[in-house]
Amino acid sequence: MTNALIAFARAVGWGTLAGATPYMALLIIPMSLATLMAGYGSIGEIASLLAYPLMLSGSMVLGAALLCGLPLTALLSVMDRENSLAYAVTGLALGALVPPAIIWLLAGEVMFGESLFFAAPGAFAGLVTGTSWGRWREAPREAQDAL
Repeated sequence: MTNALIAFARAVGWGTLAGATPYMALLIIPMSLATLMAGYGSIGEIASLLAYPLMLSGSMVLGAALLCGLPLTALLSVMDRENSLAYAVTGLALGALVPPAIIWLLAGEVMFGESLFFAAPGAFAGLVTGTSWGRWREAPREAQDAL
């Protein structure tokens, strides 16, 4: 059970980093540097600005992993269809759908530009999360088959 919790946390952590990195590299770090150079912000404000994409990405990845990923694991396990490709493809699809769905729920309308802006990193985050979890789930079977 402990190994499963560690593997789950690792998958969510890597997915969080994968989802937040594009925003941090393209937006947050340049904004933070510009704010520091101009002398407008304190270190605490910069730290909170840097933490924001990680918190946002982490909450979406963790929510999707708990609400969709774990039930998928139960279903695939019962059907004896577990493989890393199934988790990766499902993660990719869910990662592309979850951020636009959240935007739609919060805004009350479909905004295609904003949805695409969040869907691409979300898909990458889902792919990384699903691949990490799928490889961990697949490893014991491969080790058993090797015996």
